[in-house]
Formats: sequence, C-alpha cells, structure tokens
Amino acid sequence: MSLRNLWKPDTLERQKLKIAWPDGKKFAFTIIDDTDYSSVANTKPVYELLIKCGISATKTVWVYPSRDRDTGSCLLDKSYLKFIKYLMQEGIEIAVHNVGSGEFTRDEIKAGLEKFKELLGFYPRIQINHAADPDNIYWGYKRFVPPLSWFMWYKKSYGEDPNSKYFWGDLNKEHVQYIRNRVFNGINTQKYDSKMPYRVSSTDKYSNYWFSSSDGHTVEEFNSLLKEKNINLLERDGGFCVVYTHFSYGFVDKNGQLDKQFEESILRLSSKNGWFVPAGRLLDFLLSIHGSNNYAPYLYLAKLDGIWFVHRIVKRIRFGR
Repeated sequence: MSLRNLWKPDTLERQKLKIAWPDGKKFAFTIIDDTDYSSVANTKPVYELLIKCGISATKTVWVYPSRDRDTGSCLLDKSYLKFIKYLMQEGIEIAVHNVGSGEFTRDEIKAGLEKFKELLGFYPRIQINHAADPDNIYWGYKRFVPPLSWFMWYKKSYGEDPNSKYFWGDLNKEHVQYIRNRVFNGINTQKYDSKMPYRVSSTDKYSNYWFSSSDGHTVEEFNSLLKEKNINLLERDGGFCVVYTHFSYGFVDKNGQLDKQFEESILRLSSKNGWFVPAGRLLDFLLSIHGSNNYAPYLYLAKLDGIWFVHRIVKRIRFGR
C-alpha cells in the first residue's frame, strides 16, 4: 500500500475497524426479523430462501396473542409453534419481542418467559422492545442520553421500574443478554457503532448489553439497503451488518411469491464470502473482542444519538416513515 493511499481518511478508518472474521470470511451479516403481523404464510417463503442460501437469521416471537392493533401469530398457536421449531432445527435463532403486543403485567411476563422456555427449551437471549409497550426495558426517552432524551420525555417505559406493575427488569437482567437500541440507514452497522455490544452505566441495573442495527424496516428499505453497491462496500470494508426488518411487510405477496428484488439480493449476497450467522452468535463474537466490561461513555452515546436523529429525518424524507 502506498503512503498516499495510507493517509486517506477513509482508508485509515477502514483499517481501524477491520476485524479478522472466523474461517477467513471477509465480512459478517445477520438479520433480525420483527414478529409484528407475522404468520407462517407471510414469512415461510423468506426463511426457505435464507436456509437454502445458507444465511442464518434471528426471528423474534410473541408468547401471547396480541392485545392491541399490532396483530400476529404467537407461540400459543400450534401451527406457528411448529413452524418456529422447524426454523430452530434449520439454525434460525429465536428471540423475544416482549411476551406480547400490548399491556402485560409482571406475573404475565414472568409466566410468559417460563412458557417460552417450556416450549423452546431455553430462555431468550435477545430482547427487542416493541413499539410503545409499557413493559419495554429502558425505552422511550431512556434509550437516549441528553440532550436528545430531553425532547423524548413524553415517551415512557416501565419495565425497569420496580414500582410499576409492568416491572420485569430483574428477569431481563437474569435471562436476556442483548437488547437492540438505535437503527441506522447504512449497511455497515459497524461504521456507526463500532463498540457494540456495550454496557451503559445508567441502565446497568436491569440490562446487560446493547447493540445497534441497520434499517431494513420493510421490503422497500431492505432492498435499498442490499443494493449491489452496498454489499460490495460492506465486503470491501470487512465490516458487519445487523439488518432489522419485518419479513411480514411485503416480502411475500398474497399468492405466496417472494419479492423478486429481495430474492435477487439474497442470492447475490450468498455468493459472497460472508459470515452468515444469527445475531446472537455475531454479538457473542464481538463481545469476545471488546470484553465483558465494555462500557460506552457519554460522548459516544451522544454521538450515536445524533447520527440516529439525522438518519430518522433522512428516512422520513426517502420513505415517508
């Protein structure tokens, strides 16, 4: 490498973030599928493609039926449970998206976690906070630091409040290792959050590690994220991508057919020399690099907040969401 190239800022940044991935892989890629509106019919074709292409993923589930407008199947549905167990056999990781959509008390949450273990054989290691559920853990304004948190004061969560009927922070601390927080627009999640997974001092009492993701909210955002040029950049930089998406949002049409652009993107991605593992395994690997005592300082978190805020504005302009 020439000195001229060495001192280019983008080259230095790529060298700084470069990770030696297992088995000589050039980059890492994983998907987390949000269970909102999920059913066997509108997600099974997606998982069949991923499994065929050797791309593992993480699927979130609800234990209980929905109690609000966000509908979807749950583990108490026998046909859906059978589908989830099939995914597990094929290497798909199962996480939790709260125990259900809507209001659930501590006793219900505790019973839900036990039911999750009874049905699947383990407690969930990854928790994804759902929308405005009151039992969310350190959500609403608490997911940010000042000054951004000052402007989110009206958004509240109670899962970490011992005085609330929605409290389950102690159970989260005991069973859940990773919670997702910020979402960014670019494919290289590492570019925005190189310290993940990390601890946060202000939330350490009832949480363990936090991580970020890249936005593939619907099939439209997913396809935009996985354009060929973006995949090539991820491969070039040797980074990692944690896509957060909803496979129930347009990936499969009413006739059970996959979106063609999505299918092409996955086939292209799978031809690359990537490390395609579930989110939990990727986060475990990153944790082994950073160490278990990896705390994110205030300035780092404030920087993430700033990037997150700008990216939300850009997303609203581009996709209207």
